[in-house]
Amino acid sequence: MAEGSKDNSNYQLKAVIDIGSASIRMVIAQIHDDGTFQTLDSLNQSVAIGSDTFTRGRISRATIEECVKVLRNFSAVLGEFNINLRTDVRAVATSAVREARNRDEFLDRVYMATDINVEVIEGAEVNRLTFLGIRPVLQTNAALRQGSLLVAEVGGGSTEFLGLVDGRVAFAHTYRMGAYRLRETMDAQQGSAARRRELLEMVV
Repeated sequence: MAEGSKDNSNYQLKAVIDIGSASIRMVIAQIHDDGTFQTLDSLNQSVAIGSDTFTRGRISRATIEECVKVLRNFSAVLGEFNINLRTDVRAVATSAVREARNRDEFLDRVYMATDINVEVIEGAEVNRLTFLGIRPVLQTNAALRQGSLLVAEVGGGSTEFLGLVDGRVAFAHTYRMGAYRLRETMDAQQGSAARRRELLEMVV
């Protein structure tokens, strides 16, 4: 029987919302009892939170309201799937919200306006989720489970490195340098193209 045609009693509907530096994303999935899942819907809306945080240290009121608008639209989609916001949705925010001086104001406004409880995840949790994401690949590829392996996840505001030895995590580091933050730094850099190249090489 095809995965999508399984009996309704054998699966649950879940959703994940990721509030990143440059966009807000949501994935709705059908999770089966055997651990398999099927993606039912995926939404992505650009919101430049990182532009505020990484240049001014706080999220502007206009950007907060833009996030609220996006999340209200996402909430309407969740309603169409009859997904419970309190029990079946996990909403997380990463570096752009985590580093904002007014992050509590942001979180309170989002919750009051949308009933979505956003969890700000720290670097250690990001590393754990990264490992969970690559674990299926490790399980199906014996070569990757042997010797040393370096995994890098480059986000908008930060970069995570995982070092694995024989399939086990040996170290994990988070650096406050991501694609969006680097672009903002380069745009703000005054000087010649050679100076910008020098800055980029220093980061790398």
